[in-house]
Amino acid sequence: MTLGRRAYRRPLRLLLAALTITAVFVLTVPEPVRRYGAAGVLVVLAAALWAVRIHRTRLIVTIGEKGVALRRGALEVKIPVSAVDAAGITWPATEPVWTVWFDRSAAPGVEAVAEVDGDAVALFSGASLPSGRLEAARTAAAGILGAEWRVLDDRGEEVPPPAPGALARADRLLVDGTGRFRDERAGTLLAVASGRRRIEVRDPHGGVLLVFRRPSRLPGRGGVRVRDGDGRLAGSLHGRSEPSFHDAGGTLLGSALQAGGQCVVTGVDGRRSAALRAGTGGMALERSPSAPGELRTLALAFAALYPKDRGCGNGGAAG
Repeated sequence: MTLGRRAYRRPLRLLLAALTITAVFVLTVPEPVRRYGAAGVLVVLAAALWAVRIHRTRLIVTIGEKGVALRRGALEVKIPVSAVDAAGITWPATEPVWTVWFDRSAAPGVEAVAEVDGDAVALFSGASLPSGRLEAARTAAAGILGAEWRVLDDRGEEVPPPAPGALARADRLLVDGTGRFRDERAGTLLAVASGRRRIEVRDPHGGVLLVFRRPSRLPGRGGVRVRDGDGRLAGSLHGRSEPSFHDAGGTLLGSALQAGGQCVVTGVDGRRSAALRAGTGGMALERSPSAPGELRTLALAFAALYPKDRGCGNGGAAG
């Protein structure tokens, strides 16, 4: 396993920006000043060399029956299977870092190829790996290495595995200012949402549950398409201040209106399907057990988009 295409985003963005600025500069400035456009060419070259360096010095991880091999450039270090204590991720849950815990005395030299903190070696952030690779690492940890899967939160405490479908089943949720979804009654952490433009809702063990983008501010482009963890379209929200909810085929499921200081989502049958209101420490989301599954799912995206200080009657989704 090694880096995916997303690891090259920064040098690529720098290269494209430099190309654009150089082209505009050469085409618009007077002839005597054009020679300064050479500086833009140097930036382009630097970005290309940056990408090449990332490619040549990227970490390559191979998991086999004998253990974990780590290679960076010409250096290679092996962690014997007997020295692997656990594999897993460390938070933030929205961009988990794939980590292996091991006996350092049995695997000297690991710090030469990867970042080591105590008995843990950080391999990749989830965002730098191709889609599905983190799940493959979990399968390999159990099936090949026979190691337990461990998840530590941002305080270094172990996070218990989430119950399957816990977020989908929960009827009363509290969404705090950091995007964490908790069961309002038990206080159990069920999911974490984060992202500026592209928002991902992940379970505490890093599994992707929902993906969507914040609505555009351009007229007529305020729709939000919500996809599940497998990339399937779950439905969409339309409208910034009091959105309507639609299934994957575009059929209307319900709409939100402000009533009594809260956002009430009413289904096409006229019944109350969900409600979003200011709660203690965040936004409280209540979902009716009888509401359609698609509408219950879209209500989660609705709660992540509309924080406490900007409810559905106050101008729409946060930027």
